[in-house]
Amino acid sequence: MSRCPWKCSACAVEDRAEHWAQTMSQQLAQAFAANAMPQVFQDMVPLYLHAFEDVFSKASFDSLLECKRWDHIIELLPDFTPFSCKVYLLMPREQEELDAFLQENLNSSRIHPSKSLMASSIFFIKKKDGLL
Repeated sequence: MSRCPWKCSACAVEDRAEHWAQTMSQQLAQAFAANAMPQVFQDMVPLYLHAFEDVFSKASFDSLLECKRWDHIIELLPDFTPFSCKVYLLMPREQEELDAFLQENLNSSRIHPSKSLMASSIFFIKKKDGLL
């Protein structure tokens, strides 16, 4: 029932919302990726970089240098007043992806819990394979 009205409960809310957000180029890229052969490192990276395969590995990305006291901090001015802005809800699948991303980056110490009252907006762009 692909022509079911939005009030119909035949499709999940998540599916309806993702359907209207997809562009034709996303749909074409997903269809191509579904039929494409998986690429290996040597096919994706220029020949002169093949000696550095270990630099491109996920294992090397998960280990960072030791944190130092002066790595990064933003000191706010004493008279700074936070401003209010609208909050928008994420789809359940987006929230799961965000939680997994934050947990992975917290575990590897790429990020640390913030003490700030401010937050930053996020958005998702689907990959060719349909994942977020």
